[in-house]
Amino acid sequence: MDAGVASQQPSSSYVRAEGPKLFLDGQPFRFEGFNAQQTLSWAASGSPTLMAELEALFADAQQLGLRVARVWASHVGPKMLPPFLDGFNERVAPQFAEPPSILVMQPAPGELNETVLQALDLVLDAAGRHGIKLTLNLADYTGRFGPSLPGIEPYIQWVAGTLNLTGYTVLDFFEDERAKLLFKHRVCALASRRSSVDGVRYRDSPHIFAWDLLNEPRCPACPGGPAPLVAWADEMSSILTCIDPNHMVGISTEGFFSEADPQYIPANPGPWALCEGVGFCELASLPHISYGAAHMYASTRGTWDEATRSTCGWDCAMRWFRSWMAAHFDASSVVTGKPFVLEEFSAQWSEEQRNDMFRLEAFASEWVNASSVAAGAVFWGGTVGDHVDWDGWQIRLDGGRSVPAPFEQADLLKQGMPPEQKQRDEADKACQAAVKAKYASVFAGYGSNSTFCRRADAPARGRDEGASENN
Repeated sequence: MDAGVASQQPSSSYVRAEGPKLFLDGQPFRFEGFNAQQTLSWAASGSPTLMAELEALFADAQQLGLRVARVWASHVGPKMLPPFLDGFNERVAPQFAEPPSILVMQPAPGELNETVLQALDLVLDAAGRHGIKLTLNLADYTGRFGPSLPGIEPYIQWVAGTLNLTGYTVLDFFEDERAKLLFKHRVCALASRRSSVDGVRYRDSPHIFAWDLLNEPRCPACPGGPAPLVAWADEMSSILTCIDPNHMVGISTEGFFSEADPQYIPANPGPWALCEGVGFCELASLPHISYGAAHMYASTRGTWDEATRSTCGWDCAMRWFRSWMAAHFDASSVVTGKPFVLEEFSAQWSEEQRNDMFRLEAFASEWVNASSVAAGAVFWGGTVGDHVDWDGWQIRLDGGRSVPAPFEQADLLKQGMPPEQKQRDEADKACQAAVKAKYASVFAGYGSNSTFCRRADAPARGRDEGASENN
């Protein structure tokens, strides 16, 4: 890294977190945005059609008043096409000039793919020319169906020296010093990179909104609950802030509350969330984490109504959404003192349900409150062009209708997918049983009428006052 760390841009060019609010150019900054996981693949595809659509994506977003896009800069792993994606090009993505497996930013330790980095330069430039700031996701906890390779698994495979992860767990990613060093190397290289388009280093770019350390991290049944993830996020955010003092740093959790904040546990999607090693308040309270983030999907809540011991419909999800939002607004105001960003939300396949979520009054009421911690809302699935909607999440910013998926073909592809790697071992099963018993009374009436309500006698405390005992 060179000695010239000082930014060449005015400090006001960057979005800053000051207390519970965001600011840009000295003015409060609130934003609506979209997730666009496909942008790096489009930019690296070599396809004129996809490059034109990349430009159109940000142009249409600008016209709609969207100000932030969250994109993936986290493609790591070996340059190989996973067996379950044999024939992917011919059946799913003939528009790609090269197999999706080549779109790997870091194929090996210490090795960065300049072609893919230049594609990211193009994404950053296209967004900036349309006034869109980017949240750059640095890693994904899990692999995804499609051109994205596995999430954090390659880091553990590099440390282990084998693709066979038997005997290894996600805890190795968070605690093994070698895995952490590999992650730091890529973070440092990316933040220090000079764009091939405009020559500006990423750490100085006014087009970056924030760095996102890890998407939807979990540490199932890890010793100390959220402690390993919190310690990892503390270390990585500190390093990143040192390299790049201009931009904010976040960690895109699903938003689960831990036992450190028992008043919010009733808002969790179920007692199982306490075993996932995530603590919204602990993570958002870290000194170099700029804002708290959570995701919101009906599938997280599920359709089980404990009160009636039966399944329930969309009304259960909507009531949980209200409770989920209320808990995070309260926690951000009372505990963390940081801005809150709803970093992912949408509904799958149903435009009607999506509209319900977009009109959710629990967020709208905070949005018009000038003193609220509500800083931003970022929906999932922004796209343009006639792309097959394989998973039902597409939201066309150009006003078009998504192309329905040929389900028979999709099912064949999905049948060949390897099972998702989950740490559901004996320790996790024991944790699930323990929390279910411990919080039986809390979740006994968990159903369509469940809501979060902070008790009037609940103390307002900051993170530095320590966690309450919950025995």
